[in-house]
Amino acid sequence: MPDVALLIDWENVYYTLRQHTTGPLPSTLSILQAILQKAAEFGPVRVKLAIFGQEVATQDDTLLMSLEFTGMEPIAVAQRMSGRLLKGRSDAVLITRALKLLYKDRQDIDYWFIVSGDRDLNALCKAIKDEDKHVYLIAGDKSLANELRDSPYLRDDVFLLEDLIPQARWTRAALRADDTQVDKPQPPAEALRRTPQRRGRVPVRARTEPHVPAVVPTASPESDKEQRRLAVLLLDQLVALHARAMSRGDFVTSVVPLSEKEASSVLEQRIDAGVEQGTVLAKLEGRARAKAKQMLAPNMSAPLVAETIFHLVRVLRRIDTVTSKDTRRIPAVEAVLDPLSRADQPGGLARGRSQRRLLLETLFSIAEERGAIQTEQVERDGRQITMCWLAEGHPLVVYARQPAASIVHLFNFVASTRPKGERIDWVNHALFAELLSRVEGDALESTMRRAVERGVMRAEEHGKKSGFVIDQGHEEVRTVLGEFDRLNGEARPAPASPSGEVAALPAPTAASPVEAAPISADAAAVPRKRTRRGRRGGRGRRGSGLGPKKAATGEAAD
Repeated sequence: MPDVALLIDWENVYYTLRQHTTGPLPSTLSILQAILQKAAEFGPVRVKLAIFGQEVATQDDTLLMSLEFTGMEPIAVAQRMSGRLLKGRSDAVLITRALKLLYKDRQDIDYWFIVSGDRDLNALCKAIKDEDKHVYLIAGDKSLANELRDSPYLRDDVFLLEDLIPQARWTRAALRADDTQVDKPQPPAEALRRTPQRRGRVPVRARTEPHVPAVVPTASPESDKEQRRLAVLLLDQLVALHARAMSRGDFVTSVVPLSEKEASSVLEQRIDAGVEQGTVLAKLEGRARAKAKQMLAPNMSAPLVAETIFHLVRVLRRIDTVTSKDTRRIPAVEAVLDPLSRADQPGGLARGRSQRRLLLETLFSIAEERGAIQTEQVERDGRQITMCWLAEGHPLVVYARQPAASIVHLFNFVASTRPKGERIDWVNHALFAELLSRVEGDALESTMRRAVERGVMRAEEHGKKSGFVIDQGHEEVRTVLGEFDRLNGEARPAPASPSGEVAALPAPTAASPVEAAPISADAAAVPRKRTRRGRRGGRGRRGSGLGPKKAATGEAAD
């Protein structure tokens, strides 16, 4: 597939939404992902630039966070000089960067997406077309210049923001039709998109939305950011299915649409890196040898996974605690990210408040992408503030609302940060107040007291310090740390493979990072079927060097 370059004049998008919509706006992340997904229909997006003025960045408090999560290169442009507000500087920067890519840096790019409707881009579009490249525009219907709209020689097609972002309340109901594309051949991806499907042939697949767009993974497969995202994706699927593990093929097809082959290969690379680094547990059951039959589960004892899920639960429970019947939507930055980033934590991979803040922003964006957190932008005092709330019934929300979720993951996270030889099932009493006081609020003491009453943990002093010890065998602890089939209140027996082995892959606990979680009694009662190892090796088999009598004698001697 040909490479794609995407250049966004964010000021044009921002002010188009501000001027031609009513009510709250969609979140910045959802707008960027809608634009990225449209560009990804034509090929892998290799260049992603977003040009914006500093005035816009100060008004939208989640812009930089969304750009970092989607892997877009932010290019800030100074808009004030000697106290005066300058306009049109973003267009000049966009044209300069595009021409440099066209003639010098990336001459191999065939498809260009320009997100702007200003008439200043006429010369740029003509220069790209003169190089036998394809040019596509993304703009609002009211902000698209007539020169770009009426001349098919300056661009191949125009995609309207009104179509890409239908959730926004656009003030104009009827859009002007683009009649310049009549009888014009369409690209294969676009022709496929506009081809009507036959009735009665609608494929049925479970949990296909929301999915992972091909353009979201931006860093290397081994990076912490991609591995954290993989852990949340895997947790989301397992909790939704109430399963301890799922096959690799089912996981890939349930997260990524089958039509996006590059997205599937990208996800496969992340899984391979996770298995190699130990953040993902992969096991082949029975006689299966195909890679797609690997049973996957997050390794809860891995430091990166333990830290990721602990802070994810903190974010979700913080929103759940602050929102109430009177306050159903809260500011994402002021009420969630800022309070949680002030807490100090012992060790961990994210060291320092700046790194912890970046981690919280990344997890917030991941939860928003998966649909667990709903967001919208409202205007207050001339600024765009992102309001957030939880999606009722979402698997991650249900998981985070488990009574012992925050406490169990606190123990698991602290255990992953301690060096070998130290006690890993004991947590200082002060850490509960430091890391969970802003999460649980006034209910922290009652939450801890009920956890002690249910037997999840017990009070115990370590030296002269008071603290608590967790019961690793408790049913709630095992449920939160990997036995997700118990989330519905009762554990279902794990399905047995044709060879008699248990198909579920239990996640290891914090108390024993190497050993797996105990298998249920029903699963343990299944006898293991003897399988023939082959023609080589083993006593009494051909090639072992011992005949049947000698082999029997040898076995008796042993």
